Amino acid sequence: MIRVAIADDQQLVRDGFSLILRSQPDIEVAAEAADGRQFLDAVRRDPRIDVALVDIRMPVLDGLQATRELRTIAHPPAVVVVTTFDDDAYVLDAVAAGARGFLLKRCSAGDLIAAVRTVAAGEAILSAEVTGAVLDRLRATGPGPRRDLTAYQLTARETDVLALIGAGLNNTEIAARLYLSMSTVKTHVTNVLAKTGSRDRVQAAILAIRAGLTP
Repeated sequence: MIRVAIADDQQLVRDGFSLILRSQPDIEVAAEAADGRQFLDAVRRDPRIDVALVDIRMPVLDGLQATRELRTIAHPPAVVVVTTFDDDAYVLDAVAAGARGFLLKRCSAGDLIAAVRTVAAGEAILSAEVTGAVLDRLRATGPGPRRDLTAYQLTARETDVLALIGAGLNNTEIAARLYLSMSTVKTHVTNVLAKTGSRDRVQAAILAIRAGLTP
């Protein structure tokens, strides 16, 4: 059973997310909070929460600061930041704060459920739409030079995989694009994360964008 906490100052959003998640036999909504402080208190009371859906803009304590403070907790949940295109300036800060994924508030029910299951399984998620917002933000300062990747000693295929991670593709989509098996893609992704020192796919995506791999 995947235990989820929902932190959002909008009651309608909390109710909607809760209704969708409670419909799944393997997901339980363990806590709801209207601000970052309530969220942290709930997580401290229940260390068995696996995943947290956290809004960026909340009163008392915003989602970014709440995510940072999770580091002081022994077994923190994996955080999925709930964002809108208006919040794209915060995406890089959220990565640094420890977020494992990003979810648009206007996402489908299927996307919400998939995001929860993905991060609960130890992976990270960055949608193509959010990747686009990040890319627009990074263009303001310009991508890092491609030679920055040389030290990572990536193979040509690993570089291809990194580029597609940066474009927001999941393993299934990468396998279809490169005509590879799922097991081969998983191996390449594992190697990319290890060689680049990326904590998860989100950090790898940011690296791909900064290196200019994502057009």
